[in-house]
Amino acid sequence: MIRSLHHVGVTVPDLEVGRSFYEAVGLEARVNGEHLVLRCKGRAQDQVRLMPGATKQLSYVSFGTDAKGLQLVRESLSYNGVVIHPAPFDIGQEGLWFRDPSGDWVHVSDTESMPMAPLPAPELNTPGRYRRIGERGCTPTSKLRRVTPLRLGHLIKFTTDVDRSIDFYTRVLGMKVSDRAGDKIAFLRCGCGGDHHVMGLAKSTHSGLHHLSFEVMGIDEIELGAQHLMSLGYESAFGLGRHVAGSNYFHYIRDPWNSLVEYFWDIDVIPQDCEWQAIDGSPQDLTAVWAINPPPETFVQNFEAARDD
Repeated sequence: MIRSLHHVGVTVPDLEVGRSFYEAVGLEARVNGEHLVLRCKGRAQDQVRLMPGATKQLSYVSFGTDAKGLQLVRESLSYNGVVIHPAPFDIGQEGLWFRDPSGDWVHVSDTESMPMAPLPAPELNTPGRYRRIGERGCTPTSKLRRVTPLRLGHLIKFTTDVDRSIDFYTRVLGMKVSDRAGDKIAFLRCGCGGDHHVMGLAKSTHSGLHHLSFEVMGIDEIELGAQHLMSLGYESAFGLGRHVAGSNYFHYIRDPWNSLVEYFWDIDVIPQDCEWQAIDGSPQDLTAVWAINPPPETFVQNFEAARDD
């Protein structure tokens, strides 16, 4: 039913602070009414929508599907007794609005993710295959190159009940579990196949945003982006490393409200008909094949304030 992650809405107390951070991440900002919309360069698709509010909080997650998928979602919501609500946010799109078991707003529309333009093959030298003939792979000017993320790949959000949330997103919305660590964290992909996960569910005392993850073109781009953000005073939270769940390289940076932004590259892609064997281990089993440093205790902390509703 759900075919893609479209964008994420986040309420923040200062839009200009958000603009400064996400433009430093490499996104392009534009004003849309009272909101600030962030997109990846050259891609006509919202990726993050910042909305003004008293405190920072995850406001909604927007997924895309096709017309048939939208009808199937509507029928599944009705069958499972999930209430469809009027739009709680003015985002200028049609679709279905409802709440998940954590009380978080979910939006599904028949607006699928925009395809990315074909990317050039990386100029990598390997034994017997030399692409960079007479050229350096790295130059002094490389440090000056700004990173431009390709797309929002996934988010991880907190939930009080991982098992209940898994049941909702798989049984009601057709997603699949790629890997999990008991009732502590789970990684979900779209039922039609694709990235190892478009959303993760991590256990906490209340809902909230753990991180948003943006794909870049290689491990150099990950570190150029992270080093640029750190040079501006933003805090490195975990990385450089390579995950087990998803296999992607990563580096996480704290945003101005103590959630995280991840640069990633080379995530597992799972075809729809693949006989994928999900890992069910400890959180440590899924965290990293290797990392420069172990994750700090605050890496899994939910800094978002609990909602009143």
